[in-house]
Amino acid sequence: MVHGKGILDDFSFVIPPLLAAFRFEKDTTVMINKAISQIPKELCDSKRNQYQSDHLLMWLQQTFEPSASTKLLAVCDFDAYFGKYNFCFGEAIISGKISAIYLARLLPLHSNVDKKFLNLFQDRIVKEAIHEIGHNFGLRHCSRDHCIMFKSRTISDTDKKNSEFCMSCIDPLAVSLKSPSN
Repeated sequence: MVHGKGILDDFSFVIPPLLAAFRFEKDTTVMINKAISQIPKELCDSKRNQYQSDHLLMWLQQTFEPSASTKLLAVCDFDAYFGKYNFCFGEAIISGKISAIYLARLLPLHSNVDKKFLNLFQDRIVKEAIHEIGHNFGLRHCSRDHCIMFKSRTISDTDKKNSEFCMSCIDPLAVSLKSPSN
């Protein structure tokens, strides 16, 4: 996981939902915690004050060189975009090993850091993590707005969707999970 100082310093709450969603084995799950200062500054578009997500994914791929059975999720406390989009909540390499989520736009808007705020923030992080790793297992965006694989265009889309796969996404995920390359 890649993150700097912020509201959350412990992301262990993400692990149980990921273990359940993808049937990862707890003893083979590896957490990488690197300081944000190690990410090259040239990956940030200074005019937009946003990181270029696709370039970050390539840097992560080259830097960490994950094995065929590894899925690496970078949790980043900055804003990012890719392609023609103004921002992204996350991005992944489809059927690849690398994904990232960006906390800046997942933060609830109200200023009180209370239990409700933290629960909403954690819920959004879990949903985006499952969504992006779903792409790593070959899943595409789903047209069902309550499916975890629905493309969130707004934060309310993320809030509205479930943290589970719909029946149309479960079958291809099961096939991918059985594949020896995953």
